[in-house]
Amino acid sequence: MKVLLVARWPVGGIKTYFRYIYGRRTFENVEISLIAPADGLKEFLDTQLPVGRIKLLPVKGDGKSIRARLKVELATGNYDLVHSHGFSASFFVQQVMWKRKVPHIMTAHDVFLPGTFKGGGGWLKKLAMRWLLGSVFRVLSVSQDARNNIYEYFPRLPSKQVKNITNGIDTDFFSKGLARDLRTELNAGHRPIIGFFGRFMAQKGFRQLVQAIEILVNQSPAAMKPLVLTFGWGGFIREDFALIESKGLKDYFIQLPGTNDMPAAIRGVDLVVMPSRWEACPLLPMEVLSCGVPIVGTDCVGLREVLSNTPAKVVSVGNAEQLAVAISEQLQEGGERFFEYQPLALKRFSAHEHAQVLHELYREISGTPPNV
Repeated sequence: MKVLLVARWPVGGIKTYFRYIYGRRTFENVEISLIAPADGLKEFLDTQLPVGRIKLLPVKGDGKSIRARLKVELATGNYDLVHSHGFSASFFVQQVMWKRKVPHIMTAHDVFLPGTFKGGGGWLKKLAMRWLLGSVFRVLSVSQDARNNIYEYFPRLPSKQVKNITNGIDTDFFSKGLARDLRTELNAGHRPIIGFFGRFMAQKGFRQLVQAIEILVNQSPAAMKPLVLTFGWGGFIREDFALIESKGLKDYFIQLPGTNDMPAAIRGVDLVVMPSRWEACPLLPMEVLSCGVPIVGTDCVGLREVLSNTPAKVVSVGNAEQLAVAISEQLQEGGERFFEYQPLALKRFSAHEHAQVLHELYREISGTPPNV
């Protein structure tokens, strides 16, 4: 079976999705190529997936470049199907695919928000999205929450048009490994260490975490001296850390480089905080729970589904006061319940089933015989 993937912004969850799903043995006999911008992606594919599992076909991130390379590949590649990841990539691909016989499926890695189709041109944007979702062979969601979100905005789509295959991770990778000794590395003493592993953008709610830390510090400056560690660069990091300094909180936050050894980093903190405003199906809480480490999150779409029926404390989106209380309570309680939940997390969040279902869907759609 020969599959062509297309991604316009292969960062964050999409890039990690490639690792967890296409890196599994289920896809070892599938010939996979990927049209995507090459920035940092080739090294990731070469080091984080089995050698040669995905062949990168580099392009610029604009629609013209993606469409041009897609046409070349369709003319010469003899692909069984095309699978695009993300709304914008899917839109560019479908402009080429809608009259062709090769099946095109798409995975929606994001959700619609109340403001998505508001403002000038919003109706046109929604019309274009309705055409996209209705004209591809199949839409895949990564959580039931995300599937429900699509039908909330496009209720006239046929019920079989959107198929949910819930995200998963490589739980074996997170089930073992040593903790990174961040306490010694940063000379943190006995201060509670909090990890924030999200990007610096509004969606991830970092500023609510800043507000929550401010509340905790003001309530008991002598007793509560948490140290928040952030990982990676980009986004609005400059503005966010300027906000931290303006509030007199620079002694409570440390910025560290990004890491590929997530299990060690997660195990090196006392608590992970994920104050997201919206998600499709986040992988981070699966990773944290599979490490047996405490996490506090919000009740936003996508995240609430992952955290349901787990020991995690869940607070309202954007509520810094609730977040401060949850952080304080969780630090006092410790991680025993999360350690006990870990075996269930390893089973629940494994990507094994997702990979099998996706592979079977590929086979059915392309008409490929079993065991190919």
